[in-house]
Amino acid sequence: MGAWRMNITFYYESLDLGGQQTQTYQLIKRLAQRGHCISWVYVYGGNLKSYVETHAQVVQITPRLRPGEYRRRPWRLLIQAWRLAQCLRTSHADVVVSGSGIGSFVAGLAAKAVGARHFRLVGCSLAQVERTLYKFYRWCGIDKLIDGYFGWPPVFRELAARGVRPSKFIELKSAVDTELFAPEDKTQVMEFRRSLGIADDELVIGWIGRLSPDMQCGNTLEVCSRLRDAGLQKFKFLVVGSGVGKDWFEKLITQKGLQDCTVLTGWVPMKMVPHYVNAMDIVPLLELDPHGGSIVREAMACGRVALSVDGISGAQRLFMPEECAVLVPSDGFIEAATAEILRLASDSRELEAMGSRARQYAQVHMSFESQVESMLYAMIPGREDVICH
Repeated sequence: MGAWRMNITFYYESLDLGGQQTQTYQLIKRLAQRGHCISWVYVYGGNLKSYVETHAQVVQITPRLRPGEYRRRPWRLLIQAWRLAQCLRTSHADVVVSGSGIGSFVAGLAAKAVGARHFRLVGCSLAQVERTLYKFYRWCGIDKLIDGYFGWPPVFRELAARGVRPSKFIELKSAVDTELFAPEDKTQVMEFRRSLGIADDELVIGWIGRLSPDMQCGNTLEVCSRLRDAGLQKFKFLVVGSGVGKDWFEKLITQKGLQDCTVLTGWVPMKMVPHYVNAMDIVPLLELDPHGGSIVREAMACGRVALSVDGISGAQRLFMPEECAVLVPSDGFIEAATAEILRLASDSRELEAMGSRARQYAQVHMSFESQVESMLYAMIPGREDVICH
């Protein structure tokens, strides 16, 4: 496997900071270190561009499609596919890795046009996040354009329910960069918190990522509202990120009367993200059935307490053991998360002990190197029928 040197193109529409973009960046960095020629083709954004350019060629294509526009103007997808195919020819791509559902259609057409293999890196529950596409997945035939899916068992079960062959599933274990995301000196952490207007005795609940009604930040804000109503006074909600829903989120903060409890930073440079994670005490990812989430893995790597929901898929159980993180049941998860935070707010020793165990777990079990190994094994020419479990 190590002897093969491939031209690998990643196609993910957004180059802004986000969970799947961060994972893609980590994979690109390690693939480039192994001597593979990497490129990232994107449509919009750019927060991560300077970081990715260190390891890969970065190319922007047009047109950008607004949410739902592909249904009204499907021909614009064909324009994207044609322009992506031009990029693939220029880079002599052997393999294309797409990230989103619609992106996998565009990348699949482009890969077919140039004779490259195409894999999709699945970063979410298709049934929850890509509902329309998932509903018609068997009918629209996107699977015929995909040679393999990188993901984990819960999303594989969703795909199997739409007729996708199990031989296309390549499992990637959850991963985090434990060198970048690591515990920092407590004195420096407290100084950084003070610079954000956070008092030494305040509990900090954190969110990092895009602000949008379809993201989990609204649920975390609801928990903060209930914490205040339950009598917890000394806490801050530290929100790192922005997006098209920024105005919506700020309005929601005002409606709930949480202006004095919330710290909004906007987007920050990627190199600063670990400092913000270390400034947090508890990092929730709350929805009915979450699938992964880079912010909870990064929290664990920094020795902070990650809190999420044990949904029907069991996705969070795969990397959040009970001694290292907090999982609440899906029924009434807002109330359950509120109760857990109130419990931990009065037990600083447990906060610190759980964070320490989480850090140790991340170092041992969450490796991007193992993800790269699984990906390369599936990409080896002539191994089209490889199954990795």
